[in-house]
Amino acid sequence: MRAAPLIAILYLINLVGCATQVSMARSTSTASKPVFRAASDGLTELESAAHAPRRDDDDKKRKERKNSGSRCGTCNNSPCTCSDQGSFTGQLALTVITSPFTVPAALIGDDYDHVTHFPDYPYADGLPGSLLINGEFKGKKQTLTGNLQTFAIPGSSDLDRFGGRLLLENSDRIGIDTETDYWLQTHRHGGPDHAWNGDFNVVYRFAESEHMQWRAGIGFNWLADQIQPEFGVNFTYGFDWFPVRPWTISSVIDCGTLGGSTLFHNRSSVGVMLGPAELFAGYDYFQLGTANFHGPVAGVGYRF
Repeated sequence: MRAAPLIAILYLINLVGCATQVSMARSTSTASKPVFRAASDGLTELESAAHAPRRDDDDKKRKERKNSGSRCGTCNNSPCTCSDQGSFTGQLALTVITSPFTVPAALIGDDYDHVTHFPDYPYADGLPGSLLINGEFKGKKQTLTGNLQTFAIPGSSDLDRFGGRLLLENSDRIGIDTETDYWLQTHRHGGPDHAWNGDFNVVYRFAESEHMQWRAGIGFNWLADQIQPEFGVNFTYGFDWFPVRPWTISSVIDCGTLGGSTLFHNRSSVGVMLGPAELFAGYDYFQLGTANFHGPVAGVGYRF
């Protein structure tokens, strides 16, 4: 497996995701100003975005499309046919839409024709990665693997974020990915304030090798504060890469809604395995509506 093409694709995916979310946020912006990591009214911005009124479905209604015959008039008088053009366009669109799933599988050589097991933890017993594929291994093999993490994302002097994440997967590529974050704002008029948010997703490991696993899934986002709970849908996409002992590289993207606003979240990190324990650090970007909070993240994990 060559690292350079994978790194380029990962960077492109993250860049496109960020650009898409920023564009969506700008198109629906209000008088609220973005928050860099955490300003004095940071939690207020988060709550205001979550509790923003949902846009009326009426604005999604458009004029009816032109009669298909009128569009095909020119085409029908030429050697081509509208059905041919529509077929080509459809195939091209399908290729673009499925490329985030087909390209990683092709790059790491996942043909879906193998039996998967897991060691006790990545790099255990001299293994080159975190997965056992059709290999003879005398050590302990299991059909379930997990990753439990706790982390902190320090803000400015008045807003900090602490969280935990649990990822469980089986040999059939099915798993759950859930996260809970606690937001604490200490310096605020009226005393400290806090809020909870998180997500719960069912994920599928669509590409896997000894060194790398890619997964995607759907679920829901939630927020609980002193006003009222809010919910939304979520799509998650991410990977874990184990290039060489003891290093780990991970990234996860969440795109969806929460209350009346769009949500985008990306956390990318580099870690070191110390037996089953993992120390990691990276960067976290969280945007809800026009309120964004981003900064360095550090934590400890336990892979089993």
